[in-house]
Amino acid sequence: MDNFQLYSDQFGPIQDCIKARKNELTPLKDGQVRVAMLYSPINPSDLIPVSGAYRHRISLPILLGYEGIGRVVEVADVRDADLLGKRVLPLRGEGTWQRFVTCLADHVIQVPDNISDIDAAMAYINPLTAWILCKEVFDLKAEDTLLINAGNSLIGSIFAQLSKIMGFQLISIVRKTEQKERLEKLGIKVVLSSDGEDIHREVLKLTNGQGVRAAVDSVGGNAGTKLARCVTQGGFFRTIGLLSGKQVDWPFICSQFPISAEVFHLRHTLAKVNRTEWLNYFDQLFALIASGQLVMPEPSAIFPIEVYKKALKAQEEPGRQGKILFKF
Repeated sequence: MDNFQLYSDQFGPIQDCIKARKNELTPLKDGQVRVAMLYSPINPSDLIPVSGAYRHRISLPILLGYEGIGRVVEVADVRDADLLGKRVLPLRGEGTWQRFVTCLADHVIQVPDNISDIDAAMAYINPLTAWILCKEVFDLKAEDTLLINAGNSLIGSIFAQLSKIMGFQLISIVRKTEQKERLEKLGIKVVLSSDGEDIHREVLKLTNGQGVRAAVDSVGGNAGTKLARCVTQGGFFRTIGLLSGKQVDWPFICSQFPISAEVFHLRHTLAKVNRTEWLNYFDQLFALIASGQLVMPEPSAIFPIEVYKKALKAQEEPGRQGKILFKF
């Protein structure tokens, strides 16, 4: 049986470098399962590596896609037979932008019946990143303030919801005034617009001159460097994205600001946890989603994987709200 896959064997423009191919499925190895994909979202983290921003740590060709939901259709070991037919997140293995994904049985996450396919497909990269940062890395309390940019993004909405769940204060930065107005209507208390305000001055004003305990940068470049300046002494600065395509000024940040400053890699963090901790993360997230405390935004559009070029073009449309998803 053939497997339809999206991959890249070169760095450069997304439309030119993402290609499709058909490969014959290979036999499973011990401990592996085969998952027939249902849905997979397009995240910036899927596309940035193709642009060449991380070429120093990427070996081509690469299978694309970091998350999604599917159904187990084959197992290598009899002891994993109970997974057959179950909806799962096939994580920490091959790219998810393919009709069939092979991964270790120990790395699949079973999806509860009360979580929809669409919500589950988007429950990994953004929610888990935000959850681990807020709960474990920053350990945010009610008296703490978190500063983020790309406030109009999906992960921006996740941070906003976590601020209500956990009780910490949030300052969310967007690029345009109209985006600021939209988020304020959604009930986000503090939103700054980077095109019309002095971010550092405003943050100090909002925090009584103290700065914030933690800042999360999804943009990079000058915008991210400015974010680091707003962190109080002994606080935290983490980058999780590179929407600008440029790195923050790491030498300047590390030499000028007495803060903990690092790139946050979800993959590296999860590689250090055991199976019980791995499952517990998702138990907590699924409980929040099922209870309605954490609401995943509706997709902007859903495209069959075969028309991936149209999906990638839709991903680039300005002002788009919600994720673009592939359907298999």
